[in-house]
Amino acid sequence: MPPPLSRELAQRVIDQVAPTLEFNINVMDPSGVIIASTDAARIGSMHAVARAVAAGEPGIVHEAGPASERAGVNLPLRLDGDVVGVLGVTGPPERVAPVAQVLVLTTALLLEREREIDDTARRDAADRDLLGALVAGELEGPALSAALDSGLPELPPPWRLEAVLDDQVAGSVDSPGGPTPSGPHRRARFGGALWVLTGARSGSRLPEEPTKDSTSRVVLDGGTSTDALELAGSAQALGSLVAARGLLPLHDGRRTLQLVDLAPELSVAGLPPATVAALARRVAGLRPEHHRTVEAYLAGGSSTSATARQLYLHRNTAIQRLDRITELTGLDPRVPGQAATLQLAIVASRR
Repeated sequence: MPPPLSRELAQRVIDQVAPTLEFNINVMDPSGVIIASTDAARIGSMHAVARAVAAGEPGIVHEAGPASERAGVNLPLRLDGDVVGVLGVTGPPERVAPVAQVLVLTTALLLEREREIDDTARRDAADRDLLGALVAGELEGPALSAALDSGLPELPPPWRLEAVLDDQVAGSVDSPGGPTPSGPHRRARFGGALWVLTGARSGSRLPEEPTKDSTSRVVLDGGTSTDALELAGSAQALGSLVAARGLLPLHDGRRTLQLVDLAPELSVAGLPPATVAALARRVAGLRPEHHRTVEAYLAGGSSTSATARQLYLHRNTAIQRLDRITELTGLDPRVPGQAATLQLAIVASRR
C-alpha cells in the first residue's frame, strides 16, 4: 500500500485550494520535509516546526523564528486518526489561523477523496490484470488460486465468470448501464466485453431482471467452476467466443447464453478461416427456415414430432424440410455424424 500522502497527491490538493487564497501554503510529511507548496522553491527543504507539530507540539511560528521558518500556522493533517502530514499557512498568525483551520478540514476531505480515487484505480487495474491473464490463458493452476486468494474482495470457490456484450464495452468499468453484481466481485472491460467474476457460493451474480438499459445486452455465462483448472478453461472458452461473437446464436432473442450450450460455436471459433469458409459454403443454399429446422431438430433430441411442435408445423412438413436440407447440402440431419457437420456449417455461416 503506498503512503497515504504522496508528493503528487499533496500537490494536487494544494493546486485545488490555492487559487482562492492570498497566502502561501505548504504541506509537509511527518518528518518535516516540504513535499508540496505554492512556492516551488521550498519543496524538499526541512521545516523543523512541522516535524514538531507532527510529533504533537503546537504549531504557531512567530515572527521571531529563523529565516527558514516563516511566520504562520502549522496544523496536523489526519486521516483515519493518524497524522499523515502537516499543513502550513504562511502569514501573520492572527490572520492565517482561521484560514488554516478551515484548510485543514478541507484538505483532509480532499485527501480522503483522492485516496478513494487512487484506491479505486488500483483496484480496477488489479482486476484487469487478473481477468486479462485468466482469459488469455496466462494464469492457471496454483498461480491462479494464489492470485484469487491474494486479491480483494475474497472470492472463495466455486466461481462464476460472465462476459457481457453490449454497447458499453468500449467505455470504462463504470460506464452507464454497466451491470453490477450485488455482492463481492471482480470486473474489468477489455477485449470487447465486460468481464465479471463472482464467488458462486455467495449468489452475487449479475442481475437478471431486464432494465431499459439492458435490452441489447448479451451475457455469456461460463457456469460454475469448482476449481482453478475448471475456471481457467471456462475463461479461455469465453474469450474465444467473445473474439468470434459473430458466431453466437442471437437470432432467437436469448440474452443469456450458457457456455455449456455453445460447443458448436466454440468448435468453429477454433477452426482455421479456410475451414470455416468451406463449412459455410455447404449450407449456402439453405434458407433461414431450414436453419431453424435443423436447430430445432437437434435441440429436440432428433425427434421429428418435437421439431414439428417447436416450429408449429405438421409432422409431414417437418419431414419434407429435413429431406430438402439433405438434398441441398448432402448432409442428412438424421445421421449423427452428418448432423454434427451440418450444425457446424450453420454456425460457420453466421459469420
